Amino acid sequence: MSTPKNKNSYQKINLGDYIAHGDKISTKKGSRIELKLPDNSLIRFDELTTFEIVSVEFDKKTKQRNINVSMVLGKTWANVSKIFGQRGRFAVSTKTAVAGVRGTIYRVNVEKDNSVLVKVYWGEVGVSSAPKPDTASQSRQIMKPTKVLGPHPVAGPHPVSMEEWTYIIKSMQQIFIRPDGTPTKPMPFLASEDINDWVRWNQERDKKN
Repeated sequence: MSTPKNKNSYQKINLGDYIAHGDKISTKKGSRIELKLPDNSLIRFDELTTFEIVSVEFDKKTKQRNINVSMVLGKTWANVSKIFGQRGRFAVSTKTAVAGVRGTIYRVNVEKDNSVLVKVYWGEVGVSSAPKPDTASQSRQIMKPTKVLGPHPVAGPHPVSMEEWTYIIKSMQQIFIRPDGTPTKPMPFLASEDINDWVRWNQERDKKN
């Protein structure tokens, strides 16, 4: 089911339909969807998945792409076209992380608690913290004028938690991002331990394309 941009009602998606940036899409129980993007990349979504097409732009002349899919909940599998190398951007973003790639095969799971699992099967994926909202400008608008006091002692230097991070995840590696946005270190996984219906279905689809 799809909610077109600037509309509140859902519309059924049929084979061969076009979607555009700003569309929000949800899959029901027992349904899956495969999208073929303008750069010939393929991205698939499992049942009970909700996502939004943030941008889907591709310039045939310059071979530049700007593709960003925002995952709200569920599972996605991306087979990114390698033809255009490092030209442009291809990213799957979530509330807590952004997985940006060039030419690769990987999948992303987003749970209800906003935790994220990224697994890379081929190539490399740059996984980083999601951009933080600009709360400073908001607070400046909300705060009322106050009287400025004279000089006073301030606390010395102290450790600050690192809010921004980036990891390069290579073939047959995975990374887990906790609900609060903090990541584990990348670690390897075995193909034999990663067999399930969702993985098998995607691998079979990849062989056909």
